[in-house]
Amino acid sequence: MKIFRELDYYKPDIEKTVNLMEKTYSDALVHRAGNVTIRTLPECDVEHYSRLDLTKYNFRDDIDRYAEDLCTLMKESFEKRRSVDDNMIPFLSPVLGIGDYSAFVDGDIEFHADTSWSKSVLKEIKDFEKLPDLGSSFWYGNFLKICEAILRLSSGSGIPFMKGFFSPLDLAASLRGEAIYTDFYESPEELHELLDFCATATIRFAEDVYSLARSYLASSKYGMWLIEGCIYMSEDIACMISPKLYRKFCMPYTQRVIDHFGVGHMHCHSRALYLVKEICSLNNVASLWIATDPNQPRPIDNIDSLITDSNGVCLAIDCNTFQEIEANIEAMKRGNVSICLPVQSVAEAEKAVSDFEAL
Repeated sequence: MKIFRELDYYKPDIEKTVNLMEKTYSDALVHRAGNVTIRTLPECDVEHYSRLDLTKYNFRDDIDRYAEDLCTLMKESFEKRRSVDDNMIPFLSPVLGIGDYSAFVDGDIEFHADTSWSKSVLKEIKDFEKLPDLGSSFWYGNFLKICEAILRLSSGSGIPFMKGFFSPLDLAASLRGEAIYTDFYESPEELHELLDFCATATIRFAEDVYSLARSYLASSKYGMWLIEGCIYMSEDIACMISPKLYRKFCMPYTQRVIDHFGVGHMHCHSRALYLVKEICSLNNVASLWIATDPNQPRPIDNIDSLITDSNGVCLAIDCNTFQEIEANIEAMKRGNVSICLPVQSVAEAEKAVSDFEAL
């Protein structure tokens, strides 16, 4: 079954966009500033999350149906926004919530309509030594089957494939549960061992996902652009601890994963803006997406300090209005920034891009 047309149909200026982002990330890696790009966010970019009901699938004998439904929704999304010449590059990725981010190690996933959760499996911190051999769990193999179903449906289109991962700390927290917060103090040596295990697991799993994608996309121009030589990781749990704990427990293992793949693209939350400096001090971090939390500091309101703390790493942040972009454009130019602007329609997105290019 052929669902997608070729990538340059959905993104007519794909070469320009890729070159723009490659320059941004290359400059970021050598701490050279001056790249500011815009990402508009019309409703069609996110509506597939609410339209795809994850409880409809058992993810055992209906993987192909799930993949077809997902790809059909993604095709509609790409179609609707193809006239918007912002920095968004169409890509495909499984949409399963976050349960699969740790269940590949062990355990099962509890699905809800628009997300999923995995249950912690380590009652004691040393129980990771009793886990099944990495790669033998149901969800390890099943997730690869899901990826392959998506890749088959998009074969020949050249649309990039993408998969994000937990950082070693996020993975450890998902496996361990709330006890992770006392493990820092009560079982520090065992926690180091668990984090090392999680780094190894992340590298192994990501390599298998990448190898699968490569078997379908290696001959395409941009199909591997989002995963070849790099990795996308979250540092959500780190947003709940101090910089000192991050440096001692988390940084070495996150750095190990980045070193294995080459370049890191990271994610954290605005409730812990102090973490920006820590993450951006890791070697070979090209970008950091800072999600804005409710009732917490907004990155756009703290752009001056964030530009200093990021040291050239590209910050992906959001704003509420175009006027906020205008008011902060000069500050953003002192670093590297991808600014995301929610809009009400594709027409508004087109106008925002045009106005942005005129700044």
